[in-house]
Amino acid sequence: MLIQKRTIYFLLLVLLFIGIVSCKDDSYLTIAPPIEDHSSFTETFDTTDAAIARGWKIFNKSLPVGTAVWQDGGSIPPLFEAYSNNGINDGFTGVNNLSTSAQKGIISQWLVSPSLLMQNGDKIIFYTRAQKLPGYLNDNNYDSTDFANRLQVLVNTQNDSAELIGEGESTGSFIGLTDPVIDINPNYYEWHNLPGSYPIDGGPTSTTETIAQAFPTEWTKFEGKITGLAKPIKGRFAFRYFIKGGGRGGRGSGIGIDQVTYTSISK
Repeated sequence: MLIQKRTIYFLLLVLLFIGIVSCKDDSYLTIAPPIEDHSSFTETFDTTDAAIARGWKIFNKSLPVGTAVWQDGGSIPPLFEAYSNNGINDGFTGVNNLSTSAQKGIISQWLVSPSLLMQNGDKIIFYTRAQKLPGYLNDNNYDSTDFANRLQVLVNTQNDSAELIGEGESTGSFIGLTDPVIDINPNYYEWHNLPGSYPIDGGPTSTTETIAQAFPTEWTKFEGKITGLAKPIKGRFAFRYFIKGGGRGGRGSGIGIDQVTYTSISK
């Protein structure tokens, strides 16, 4: 009988312990863990090769494809001075209108970021500018122009693949998702020193307003914000040098990108 009582007491103690444990707050089991910040970074592009080693990808999807690629300074010699430079190299990455082999083709040059965690409110900040070249003859003087450059910022919200991009005009899995949508000079306005008709034989007329909306020819800061995501995702953003009718006989000179910063809201 004594053994049975001891057994009963032991069982009661076990049941009491189970009851106490079950009363503890277990809500933590249903709460999602906090999102760790693995995304904030700054890329200075002091060398393009170093950026590629850190996870950046470059693709030329122009039609037809030319010889130009994203590289230090955009060409040899560099297009212009860097916005910031921490070494003896060119200090920025760039590309030019030889991205297509056609006189007037479709330029579609991609510079894709490393894989990162994206959340609504994250910011993409960067500096860019276009190359100025000797332009058209007007009143017996040559002006300076960029022949109309264009740059887009796009985001892959489906996955963190860098290679799901289209050829020519197609953007593949990448869409415009920043707020505001960053599409610099979608109307292909030309930058000029002064308003006027270029060339004088009936070419496009440039006004003060169109020149102000053209691609900047000095380093200029742009900023966008990630919006519209249902939840945080692993993805990538991309810069796309995109010109219809671009080439050595058409639009475009060359552009540079420097000091790209991705700022996560979880920082």
